[in-house]
Amino acid sequence: MFLKRMPRPILFCVSVALCAAALAQQPEIADSRRNAIVRAIERAAPAVVSINVIVEQRPNPFGSDFWDLFALPVPRYRKVDSIGSGFIFDREGHILTNYHVVEGADYLDSVTLPDGRTLKVQLVGADKRTDLAVLKAEGSGFPYVELGDSSDLIIGEWVIAIGNPYGGLIRDPVPSVTVGVISATNRRVSPKVGDGERLYQNMIQTDAAINPGNSGGPLVNAKGQVIGVNTMIFSPSGGSIGLGFAIPINRARRVAEEIIRFGRRREPWPGFHVQDVAAMPEALRRVGPQSDSGCVVTEILKNSPAYQAGLRPGDVIVSVNGEPIRTAVEIDYAIWDLFIGDTATLTVYRDGKTMTISFPIIELTK
Repeated sequence: MFLKRMPRPILFCVSVALCAAALAQQPEIADSRRNAIVRAIERAAPAVVSINVIVEQRPNPFGSDFWDLFALPVPRYRKVDSIGSGFIFDREGHILTNYHVVEGADYLDSVTLPDGRTLKVQLVGADKRTDLAVLKAEGSGFPYVELGDSSDLIIGEWVIAIGNPYGGLIRDPVPSVTVGVISATNRRVSPKVGDGERLYQNMIQTDAAINPGNSGGPLVNAKGQVIGVNTMIFSPSGGSIGLGFAIPINRARRVAEEIIRFGRRREPWPGFHVQDVAAMPEALRRVGPQSDSGCVVTEILKNSPAYQAGLRPGDVIVSVNGEPIRTAVEIDYAIWDLFIGDTATLTVYRDGKTMTISFPIIELTK
């Protein structure tokens, strides 16, 4: 009613002003849509690949024994399947993924890029204990993603999980993205996960949804840098409930460098064995280590760097490089997380005194 009583010149000016304000808001809305998360995805997603493997299967209903009776080869056929994700991290076409993504493959066939290209690949090497593997794509001109720094993470900061969940069912090379936050860092997962053969320690926890097929894909920060390798979830149903875990990229980078240089992860060798103090018989504890936690050295080789540095049987190790040690599994992880040439610094109890012993990590030779 107020506008209707306005003089026409004034009403015209008000209309023009409102239209101008509405037009001015259009770029602001467009800019707000292209936020940091969107830009990070645009930087990282082109380098995320779907890993295609060949699995040989036996379709006959009789089993191999039936064909053995006739000295005939067992009928087999090849099936190309997509079982996981990975990402190209350098201009040479090296691809980082999980060991368990390629573990069940009879042959590695290829990877598919989001732009639809399919590239032949070869396995460079893999490390079962850290659950990491490196592939190399044939060709050149690859998109690749920048690796970040997983030692500089903030609990609560935005992260993006990128991968190809259910890649065998969704026939589309464009990866899926989910967004969440870093829920925790340095998570120590029970050795029961992975049957003690894989060391899921000091993991990044996120509530970004990680689903089957996401394994091996990147966990990306708001800068578009990879800060972790999506690896596993805790779930009673098999689907995401917001408990996802990623291997920190600083560890993954060093494992990848080892694999590229040597074709394998060189095995660090401490030269001693330990037993949990808590697991020792009470009689031995009364005359032995005066500690309720840690690991007691039970055996040590005299030619090992640890012995030469002063470690002796009966010493109780309570920390490695500042990380508390409560069980033998934690000693195993702490040593395996080091690389050839690194220094291990142990805090030990001996005869009621605290000592520090440092020695270099060398390679286990067969």
